[in-house]
Amino acid sequence: MDDSRDQTMPPAPATDRTTGDGPSRESQDTIITPLKVTVQEKTADHAAPKGKDPRNRMVLVSGLLILILGGLGLLSYLSRNPLRTVYLSGETPPSKLPEQALPAALSPPTADENEGAENGPLDRKGAEQKLADFLQAKKTLDEKGAAGWGGAAYAQALTLSEAADAAFIRGEFPAASRDYGEALLLLSELLSGIDTTLERLLAQAEQALREGDGKQAEQLYSRALMIDPGNKSALHNLERAGKSEAVMKLIASGARHEQKNNPAGALADYQEAVRLDPDSEKAKSALHRVENLIAAEQFRHYMSSGFKALKEKDYPAARSAFLKARSFRPDAHEVHDALVQVDTAIRLARIETLREKGLAAERTEQWPEALASYEEVLSLDASIQFALHGKERSLKRSELDASLNYYLEKPAVLESDQSLARAIALLEEAGQIQPQSPRLARQLKRLDALVREAQTPVAVTIVSDSLTDVAIYKVGKLGRFTTRELNLRPGTYTIVGARKGFKDVRQTIAVRAGEGPVQISLQCSEKI
Repeated sequence: MDDSRDQTMPPAPATDRTTGDGPSRESQDTIITPLKVTVQEKTADHAAPKGKDPRNRMVLVSGLLILILGGLGLLSYLSRNPLRTVYLSGETPPSKLPEQALPAALSPPTADENEGAENGPLDRKGAEQKLADFLQAKKTLDEKGAAGWGGAAYAQALTLSEAADAAFIRGEFPAASRDYGEALLLLSELLSGIDTTLERLLAQAEQALREGDGKQAEQLYSRALMIDPGNKSALHNLERAGKSEAVMKLIASGARHEQKNNPAGALADYQEAVRLDPDSEKAKSALHRVENLIAAEQFRHYMSSGFKALKEKDYPAARSAFLKARSFRPDAHEVHDALVQVDTAIRLARIETLREKGLAAERTEQWPEALASYEEVLSLDASIQFALHGKERSLKRSELDASLNYYLEKPAVLESDQSLARAIALLEEAGQIQPQSPRLARQLKRLDALVREAQTPVAVTIVSDSLTDVAIYKVGKLGRFTTRELNLRPGTYTIVGARKGFKDVRQTIAVRAGEGPVQISLQCSEKI
C-alpha cells in the first residue's frame, strides 16, 4: 500500500447499482450483497417454457457474476489506493483526529466474529468494518510519517492488508477479516508506542549528531518532527545537523593544525566550529584543549622572561612578565613565588642603595642625610644591624654637628658664662672622637679658638670725676675714682654712674676679643 497517500477516506463498499462504465455515486453509499443464483437442472419430464431460452438465462447469470467480481475488484483497489479528498478554495478541511486517537474497532478479531453462516453477509460486513478501521489507523500513522519509522511492524501490517485484500476479492471474508484485524493490531501497537518511538528517534538522532553523522541525524530528527512537529529539541538540533558537516570539517582541520604544531591555526578553526554550533561538545572540547595548550605555552614564555629579567636586575620588566603569566594561570603558586622574589629583590636593592647613600653621607659628614638614609632602611626592615648602628652613629654626630655649628655661627653666645661652659664641654666630648674627619677637625679648631678668645681678658680704662659712684653689672661696684683699669672678658657690659643731686648715667660697652685697650669716660654732670 502507498504510504504517501495521507489524505484518504475509507473506501465505501460498492452496490449492485452499476452502469457499464463503473460504480455510480449512489453505489458508494450502499453495500453490495452478492446475488444467490440457482440454476435449475433440465429434466426429461419438464421442458423449458416456451419463449424462455435457457441460453438467455446463462447470459444473465454470467453478467451478474461479472458485475459482482468487478465491484469486489474496485473495492480492493480503493483499499490500496484511497481516494484523496480535494477541498475547493475557501473550504476548511475537517480537523484531524488527535494524535493518540484510535478507531473504535482497534481490537484484534475474536473467534465470535467469524461465527455464523460462512461467507455470509455478517462475515462480509465484519471484513468491511475491519478494513475501514485499518485504513483509518493507517491514515493516522501516515500523517506522522510511520513509513519512515514504523519498521518491520509497519511493513508486516501492509503485507497482511494486501493478503486481506486478496481474500476479500475471493470472497473469503473471515480470512480477510482476520488479516485486517492482525494488520490493525500491529498499527495499534505502533500508535500506542508512539511516545516511546519519539524518544528512541530523538536518542538515535542525538547519537548520530554526536558522532558527526549530520545526514543521519537530519533524517531521524525529520521523522521525529513528523510525530511531534513542535518539538523544540528536534527543531533546534535539526538546524545543528545541517551544519554538522561544516563543523566536522573545521574540527578535522584544527586537528591537522595541532599535528603540525600550529596551535594558532587550530584555535581559529575550533573557534569557528563553536561559532557555527555552540552546542557541539567535540568543538567545545577541542577549543578548550587548544586554549589550555596555548595558555600553558604563554605561561612558560612569560615565566622564563620574568626570571631572565630578574637575573639582570630589571625588576620592573620581571614584575610585568610574571603578572602576564598570572593572567594565564591565576592560581599558579609559581607566579606567587616569583613575585615574592621580585619584591624581595627590589627591597634588598633599595636597602643596598640606602646603605651606600648613608655611608657616602658619613664620609662627607652630611650627618642629617646619613641619618635619613638609615631610618628609611629600618622602615623596610627594622632588624637590619648596619642600619641600627648607622642610625645611632649618625644621630650622635648629627646632634654634635648641630651644636658645633651653633657656636661657630653665633660666637657672641660665648660671652655668657653658661654658654662658654657648654662650649668647653662640647670641645672635650668632640675631641674624643677618633678618627677625626677633616670637617670635624676644622670645627673643633675654630670653636677652640672662639673659646680661647672668649676667655682672654681685654684691658679697659674707666675715667671719672672722683665724685661719681661707678658700678659695672656682672663685675661689681667700683666706687669713686679718677681713673680705673680693669681686665674684662669679651662681652657686653653695662656701666652705671650715680651722684647725689645729679641724674644717673648709664653706658653699655662691648668688649671684643682681640681688641686693643678700651677707654671709657663716665661721670654725672646733669643736676636734678
